[in-house]
Formats: sequence, structure tokens, C-alpha cells
Amino acid sequence: MKTEYKYIKFVPTTLTGLWNCLNRKSESTLGAVSYYRPWRQFVYEPNELGDIIFNSSCLRDIAHFLDQLNAQKQIGTNKAKQKAPAASGENSK
Repeated sequence: MKTEYKYIKFVPTTLTGLWNCLNRKSESTLGAVSYYRPWRQFVYEPNELGDIIFNSSCLRDIAHFLDQLNAQKQIGTNKAKQKAPAASGENSK
């Protein structure tokens, strides 16, 4: 999975499923990526400082990273569904 881009990089935290988005040059935190259960997907939350701006390239990189995580999550969900025993509505006689 790609985690480093031209201007930003994503670094996993000690919490499962949480990634920090950092500026590659200054190492300052720009935001975080986490799993948002109501939407059943990973989302990006900008830093609360409010003075952070992104160009279209950085936004595409963030979207690419989210797409990778969401694709992995979908693959994991599908594998778990395949392993789960099928519920049978028929009674054995």
C-alpha cells in the first residue's frame, strides 16, 4: 500500500485503523484518517488548526490513500463473509 506521496505521507498510529497525515517537509500533522462506522468507510479529518490548505494534487493523494484502505476493508469483509457458515432455513428430519 502506498503511504508516501510528493508532499504528504500517512503514518499509522498505535490505534488500529488510525493514520496521521503529515507534511513530508515539516513533519507537521495535517489531519487524520480513521474508519467512520456510519458510512462504513475510511474518512479524512483535517487538523483543527484551520490554516491548512491543499491543492488538487494533495487532495487526489488523500483520496487515493482512502481508496486503498477502503478496498482493503472491502476485501477483508468479503473474506469474513465467505468464512462464516451459511444460515440454513431448512430443518433436518
